[in-house]
Amino acid sequence: MALPRVTAILNQKGGVGKTGLTAGTGGALSERGRRTLLVDLDPQGHLTTEALGLAEVDPSEPNFAAALTGEFTGSASDLVVRHSTSAAGGVLDVLPHCVSMFLVVRKLHAARSPEHRLARLLQQFEGVYDHVLIDCPPSLDVLTDTALVAADGVLIPVQPSNTSLRALRLLIEQVAVIEEELQITRRELHGLVPGVYRRPLSGIAAYKMSELELYGISDGEVPPLPILAYLPLAVAVEEAWLSGKPLTDYHPTAPIADAYRRLATHLDVAAGLSPESALERAEESPEDTAQSGAEAGEK
Repeated sequence: MALPRVTAILNQKGGVGKTGLTAGTGGALSERGRRTLLVDLDPQGHLTTEALGLAEVDPSEPNFAAALTGEFTGSASDLVVRHSTSAAGGVLDVLPHCVSMFLVVRKLHAARSPEHRLARLLQQFEGVYDHVLIDCPPSLDVLTDTALVAADGVLIPVQPSNTSLRALRLLIEQVAVIEEELQITRRELHGLVPGVYRRPLSGIAAYKMSELELYGISDGEVPPLPILAYLPLAVAVEEAWLSGKPLTDYHPTAPIADAYRRLATHLDVAAGLSPESALERAEESPEDTAQSGAEAGEK
């Protein structure tokens, strides 16, 4: 299988944990020894400045935004910033945010084949990385389209709430529409990652969580969307952000760090870098996972 394996972290609803999921899973992949690139496609730039503690790129210097719009035509490797390396030999690199990202949507609308800009850029990293994770903006605009065209698969962060469930249904429909309109092959929807919720679950949240779990049951026509990991609110995650480190690096023994490791295992299997049996070893019951995440947040 051609590497890198590109995964979009996507949900048009804001506040569902896209950035935390990107940073945490990226750190877990690096911990496994994988060469990992994180792409900060969100114009708000929280992945760069908040989750990873990196500086924004000066807009007068070569930057990711300029590469997307065609104003920078040099090597994509010149835009990459090294965040960290792991004891296993993995790397965590970043295509960081630049304030010019706020202008990219407008400029792409005036460009030819704007949806393919990111895919062409990432092609320069063929064989350089094992995984690329894209932190998508909270919208279904042309930037999100570029991520879908570039991606092999999609991870969908969600919340156990009514608005998040409605957004999920719209997202699944919209992805199918985009695939048809752009005439691209169907992207693999890896599954759901509930996050940004408190434990213990309220009655309403528990009911909504059960509705999310129903997406893991195929009706024969629509592929199932299983829940891959649970990421409840945790103090350890907030502390990791303040330190500018992925959780697996900042607090490797935190139970919620194991949730990121399960996600990394799933993506490794999808990339052909780990056997299917690795998923069985990484399994944990949903209730145990959600509860352990709550305990991590109390420490």
